[in-house]
Amino acid sequence: MANQELVASQGLQAAVAERLDQLKSFKVSYWAPLVLGAMMMGDSWDIAVVGYSMPSLRHEWHLTALQVGAILSSGFAGQLLGAFVFGPLAERFGRLRVLNFAVLLMSALSLVCATVTNPIVFAALRFAQGIGFGGAAPVCATYVHELAPTVSRGRYFLTYQFLVVAGFSLCAGVGSLIIPAFGWRPMFVLAAFPALLSPLIMLTLPESPRWLASMGRLDATNRALSKLGALPVSGTIDPNIRDAASRISIRALLAPGMARLTLFTCLLWFCTTMVSNAFSAWGATILVDVFGLTLKESLRVGALAGVGYGLSPLLFALFIDRTGRRPVAIVGAVITLGATFTLALLGLKQPSLSIGFIAVGWITSGASLILLWPYTGEIFPTKVRSTALGMCSGVARIGSMLTPLIVAGILSSTGTVSAVFAALTLATAIVLAIWIFATKEMARRPLDAPDAGAL
Repeated sequence: MANQELVASQGLQAAVAERLDQLKSFKVSYWAPLVLGAMMMGDSWDIAVVGYSMPSLRHEWHLTALQVGAILSSGFAGQLLGAFVFGPLAERFGRLRVLNFAVLLMSALSLVCATVTNPIVFAALRFAQGIGFGGAAPVCATYVHELAPTVSRGRYFLTYQFLVVAGFSLCAGVGSLIIPAFGWRPMFVLAAFPALLSPLIMLTLPESPRWLASMGRLDATNRALSKLGALPVSGTIDPNIRDAASRISIRALLAPGMARLTLFTCLLWFCTTMVSNAFSAWGATILVDVFGLTLKESLRVGALAGVGYGLSPLLFALFIDRTGRRPVAIVGAVITLGATFTLALLGLKQPSLSIGFIAVGWITSGASLILLWPYTGEIFPTKVRSTALGMCSGVARIGSMLTPLIVAGILSSTGTVSAVFAALTLATAIVLAIWIFATKEMARRPLDAPDAGAL
């Protein structure tokens, strides 16, 4: 019976995929990626806001380098837990229900963070808030993937991702104006805006038809398709059948035939995130403490990097479905490698040149991280997609959590930024090697191709 259920469910998934590929409704083509991307600006804003606020926090609370690292890491530790927990929950209970809970959690705690006067309490709240952020990001990305048409899936996802990434640029720009004038607290009040969009999304968008199809829920699948403006499917599956997808766990990602894919994808996420967050979390502080810039000047450099990084999804969207994911990622890794290697050689010898290379590495490392979301969502099948994105995102959060401590430790023990950038050079070299030797191209291929989950 289980095999019959699986075959029937796969037939329903194929029918749903065909309906979605033919669908040209406003709700799917424009509304879904735009409103979801606007809501998930909160995730990138959260990552950026603590970095841009840290010079002020450090001065106000007289923090040491290790205390700064501990506060930065606390949020990423919470995101780690959220990513591992919410991904499997979305496989069992649905994408939108789990997403809505995570968004409300992260928004409410952001408001509380704005009232704190104690660094220990602040770090604890950042951990709790991170659980919501860590859960929302992979679940929302999964939902967007499952609405996207096959032929233009890269451009579709990057439309959503552009708005997500815009949170970095928006935070940088707003922070450069608000923090010098009003302090860091208003930035955390503004970070609660995703909660305002959550009810609107629940009212206008249905549960993922692909997920419902994977569960064998014909009636619910047709209701979701109808809400999106698509024709229903019929005669594909017995409506009483339930697929075993709800029992999928992280162990499925380590099963024979999928373990190698999981290993290399997680390593790619870990190293890419480590480099990107070294720039985003420590960039402003290094510019002030090491290169002698004022707070306002460092925030302007961060704003410039944020704008360049924020525009990268629009640039990628122009050609990523034609050239593929891998060539774009390889070029980005090469540029980042050149920047980190040059910074390791320069040290403090030429500050003006070093500041320019920091901006370049800041932009390209962040842009490289953007590409991991569409690639990972494509390479894993629907039955484990949310769990896979959650696991990879969780591994990335480990990298994010360790990076501030590693950077602080290197600075404290060596007293030089050259050693920091040497470590980032090694991590970037690993990223480049994986993209070249251990990935496959997914452009214009169906989400659930016969070899999905294999390398």
